[in-house]
Amino acid sequence: MKIQFTISLFLFVHAVSWTNAQNKRMFFGSISTSHAKPELFNDISFGNMDLLSANLKYSKDQSLQKITFSPLKLMKKSNLLNDTRLNFTQKDGISTFGIAFGLDNTNPFNTLGHVKKIFNEKIPNNIPSKPVQGAAESDVDYAERLKVYAKQLAWIQIPYMEAMAKKSVSFLIGYNISLFELIGGDPVKNSDSLVSNKYSVKSHNFSADFNYGFNKDFGVSLGAAYIKKRQSAVEDQKMIDYIGYNVGISWRAICLKDGDELKNDDDYLKSFFIPSIVIGCSYEYQKANGDSKYFENGIAYQHVITPYLDFKISPKNQFRLGVPIKRYDSVNKTQVGLGPFIQYSLSLSDTN
Repeated sequence: MKIQFTISLFLFVHAVSWTNAQNKRMFFGSISTSHAKPELFNDISFGNMDLLSANLKYSKDQSLQKITFSPLKLMKKSNLLNDTRLNFTQKDGISTFGIAFGLDNTNPFNTLGHVKKIFNEKIPNNIPSKPVQGAAESDVDYAERLKVYAKQLAWIQIPYMEAMAKKSVSFLIGYNISLFELIGGDPVKNSDSLVSNKYSVKSHNFSADFNYGFNKDFGVSLGAAYIKKRQSAVEDQKMIDYIGYNVGISWRAICLKDGDELKNDDDYLKSFFIPSIVIGCSYEYQKANGDSKYFENGIAYQHVITPYLDFKISPKNQFRLGVPIKRYDSVNKTQVGLGPFIQYSLSLSDTN
């Protein structure tokens, strides 16, 4: 059986009152979690803390299709599992599925004192009431007044979202399982009389990530991973241990809209999305432990430095240009190479 998956997400939007949900709109906060694992650990990364993030990555050595999702955010209720993340990834024929538990202090539906304090400080008590349609007012005119009202409410929220993006903190602890392309069927022997499809599980992956945003424009990320992985599905292959870590920084260098243009941008008002160009850099390290016979591609150590540019045009139109500088240390040689890539992204912060 060959693994292929297609993911369809149906996001149901229902009418809510201002006090219930519009006051507590989820938004794009710090950029500190912006895909801090671009190369070695991108298959097991849980991405941003947004409601949904989808990515397509292409390079000469690697292709990746990925969706990360926080399904419990759809409930828009306070609970300890609000920031649970799911990961669905396909990378070079290997399918990875995972779940992570954590906390994001910019999520307005969590119960932290930090959220309540900023909410009470920044959201005024004298919120304008929803306009009532006049007896002689046409539906078209009333719809226009509702648009003006919605914009007024959005402007009220901007100071709250700006304050929430300062000193933002998030962390995740997760597990992923990676499966070979073939996970069943009749045994097939290779030229060495070994069963080539003996195993279905390629790896078990445990990870922890911490992200800190100094403000809406600058953030840092730290992560660690422990992986038990086999090189192939052939019957004599054993799982060995890999350890790794990553660090990254992101800086919003150029805002593509500012002033009145930004204040009237629908994406900014709805989700605090700022059209911009982000400069970032990450460092990833991985070490294999055990018998070198089972090292994947014979590599004992990997070091990857990836400078990149993120072009954030809109939530549904984002792409990254990166140039990983890779160093591979095998048993008897060292190699250094480049692997430029382009990555397309789509993000949703809310269902609105």
